[in-house]
Amino acid sequence: MDKRKSFVAVHAGAGYHSTSKETEYRSVCKDACKQAMEILRNEGTSLAAVTKAVSVLEDSPLTNAGLGSNLTQDGIVECDASVMDGLTLTSGAVGCITDVQNPVLVAKQLVQKQVQGGLSLGRIPPSILVGPGARQWAEEQGITLTAEGGLVTESSRRTYLKYKRKLDHQTALMEKRQTADDTVHKKMKTGKDDLECGESSGVQDTVGCVCVDGDGNMAAACSSGGIWMKHRGRMGPAAHYGVGSWAHNGCCDGKPGVAVVSSGGGEHLIKTFLAKTCADSVQKEPNASLAVSSTFKDNFLESEFLSGVEDKHGGVLVLKHLMEDDGFREAEVLWAHTTDSMCIGYMLETHSKPTTFVSRLPESSLPGKSFAMEGRILNFDQSS
Repeated sequence: MDKRKSFVAVHAGAGYHSTSKETEYRSVCKDACKQAMEILRNEGTSLAAVTKAVSVLEDSPLTNAGLGSNLTQDGIVECDASVMDGLTLTSGAVGCITDVQNPVLVAKQLVQKQVQGGLSLGRIPPSILVGPGARQWAEEQGITLTAEGGLVTESSRRTYLKYKRKLDHQTALMEKRQTADDTVHKKMKTGKDDLECGESSGVQDTVGCVCVDGDGNMAAACSSGGIWMKHRGRMGPAAHYGVGSWAHNGCCDGKPGVAVVSSGGGEHLIKTFLAKTCADSVQKEPNASLAVSSTFKDNFLESEFLSGVEDKHGGVLVLKHLMEDDGFREAEVLWAHTTDSMCIGYMLETHSKPTTFVSRLPESSLPGKSFAMEGRILNFDQSS
């Protein structure tokens, strides 16, 4: 059996995907898979492939990453991204970075600099950079910067102005009343005008990619523009170690390789270390489906760290990989989400084209209170 066969899977955010734009969401996932697979077919690494896939997602104004990202209260774009290499177990991340259309490229560069070794005078290469320092470092590395405001699209500007008016109105009400009533509090926190992923905006949360290359090396990458109207300087889950992305090649003792990316309500993901928690469970439990479903039930929906949260919004894309000494390879891709929907795309090297679709909660399920989970067993010796 050819050991060089590889696999890539992407998602365009866990949130709300309108049926009217479903074809467009699937199309950008298809493009991301195809461009990543082109790298893998030319014997490129999983690290290069996940970075390429996420760059494609960042370049699309449909996603909440890179171009067209959500705006802060100040009306600017601040992005987060991370990359993890399962071979070296090295992670790189940027938070609150401005004027960079592809923050995932900066995260990848941080990984590569760490792998190269120490700096002069015994200094240790950084694994995470934030704010102006991240922007400056990116420029020093030759990464192209955009003009100020260059990541703001007409659609994101309109949505920002709409939410800005709502927020200003509610702030005025709060200031007018010494004690705001429960209705105002509830509407600001969990009502239909929730700023995290409103249906009217159609903008989703963190995008991501998981991959295994022909040598069995795993990688994961994610990128996000954060929530609407966030406070400037708020670093989201995509930049937190063990939260937005995680990858581990596994061990010779039979532990499988795993790559995970997460998406959803940032603070919910951060408090539960969702990517690493899910990866650890998949490596310990032989049944990957059981591992993922148990993680969502026990470590997310029923997590003690989220005991005061009424609705918990999250999603994961998981890749499990087994590689035996005799060349036998088996893999499984899974996705789960408590959000209304999650757009998925995946492609095996032997496939002629990617598979894309939008996973949705059953009609009887309530977002934030239950989850949907599916998966596919991958046959590395099958054409499609």
